[in-house]
This record gives sequence, structure tokens and C-alpha cells, in this order.
Amino acid sequence: MNDKAEDTQSISMELDLPHAPAKVWRALTEPALLVKWLMATDMQPLVGKAFTFKAPSSPQWDGTVSCEMHEVEPHTRLRYSWGGGGLDGTVVTWTLTPTKTGGTLLRLEHSGFRLAKGQARFFEGAKMGWQWMAGQRLGQVLAEVP
Repeated sequence: MNDKAEDTQSISMELDLPHAPAKVWRALTEPALLVKWLMATDMQPLVGKAFTFKAPSSPQWDGTVSCEMHEVEPHTRLRYSWGGGGLDGTVVTWTLTPTKTGGTLLRLEHSGFRLAKGQARFFEGAKMGWQWMAGQRLGQVLAEVP
């Protein structure tokens, strides 16, 4: 292993969804759907475009996630930076793979957490957050999308 790999941690999860990649893509990129399962956003799936996610603030966090779009392959892959409130240098990557049954295998990777640099609380919070938001709420929203 190189030093960089030892220095960072990632969160990974896979969801086998009974929805076509086009429908899942909409839930990952359309602000009107993102607000229902993740957070309010002004996201546009355009490489180089800066955007934010907004949640209610708390004493520990101002509720803002600052992002920049790095990769957009419609219905296949989406990658953007994720930071704010003392967290920087992490990247969220969504990979969509069609299944034989017409659904989507959705893979989430949130990478770049530097635990040695004080990001352990962000790492633990993100693990719980993604389980709830992507693991539960996303499926509920997809079930309602035509």
C-alpha cells in the first residue's frame, strides 16, 4: 500500500434497485428529487459546475455541503467533491450498472476521509447518513417516481 491509501478511508455501499438506470439517474441529479431523499441543492450535472447541498444547521454544522461536479456520464457515473464545515478533500462517486432484470445495481463510494487529520467524526457521520439517506430514503423516493 502507498501512503496515500493508508492515509484515507472510504465508505462503500451497493444497492440492488428494481428501477431502470434512467430513473435512478433522475433521483441522483434532479434537485426536485434530491431534496426528497438527500438535501436541497442547486446541482446541475455539468462538469466543473459548483453547487451546494443545504440541510438545517446545528451547533456542530452550518448545514452546507460545498461541491463541484467532476464527472458526468448520464445513466452510468456521477462524481463530485463533497466538503464543508471542516471537511475537505472527499469525493462522492455513484456508479449505475443495469441488471438483467431491468433494474440498477447502484454503487456509492464516498472516498478521501483523512482520519489522521481529524476527519473521523465526519467519516462516522457520513457512514450513518448514507445508510439512512441512500439505503432507505432513496428507495422510497424511487418508488414514487413515474
